[in-house]
Amino acid sequence: MPPMVRHARVSRFLALIGIAGLAGLLPPPVGLAEVKAGPSYEVVDADQIYYGDGTAPAAPAVTVADDVWAQIPEYKKIVDEDLGEDDAAYHLLLAKATERFEKALAKVAKRDGYDMIGEVGAIAVKDKDAAKIPDITKDLIEIVSRAS
Repeated sequence: MPPMVRHARVSRFLALIGIAGLAGLLPPPVGLAEVKAGPSYEVVDADQIYYGDGTAPAAPAVTVADDVWAQIPEYKKIVDEDLGEDDAAYHLLLAKATERFEKALAKVAKRDGYDMIGEVGAIAVKDKDAAKIPDITKDLIEIVSRAS
C-alpha cells in the first residue's frame, strides 16, 4: 500500500476516534481525567519556594526554613561570631550554608518524590480531597546537621 493511502487511512481512523471521544462514546485516554480535574495544590507565594518551579505542584512539601538554617553549622558560626557582610568569613560561610541547605532540599525531594518545597504557607491545598502537604523540617534538620 502506498504511503499516502496508508497515511489517509490512519488519519481517518484517528479522526473517527476523536469524534467518538468527543461524543462521549469512548472513555477518555488514561490519565486525561486527572489532567482535566486540575491541580490539587497551588503556589500562593512564589518568593518562598526553595525547590522546584511552576505554579501547580503535584507532590509538594513545606518546611520552616528558619528552623533549618538555625541548625546549619556554618550559619551557626556566623551567628555565634556575630559576623556581618563586611567580614570575608561571612560570605564564605554563607555560601557553604546555602549549598548545604540546597543539597538537603534536593536530597529529600529526590528520596521522597517531592516536585516542590516551599515555606509553610507558600503552597496551598486547592482540592479538599488532596492530601495534606507534608512538613519536612525535621528531615532537613537531620541532613544539614550532619558533618560534611
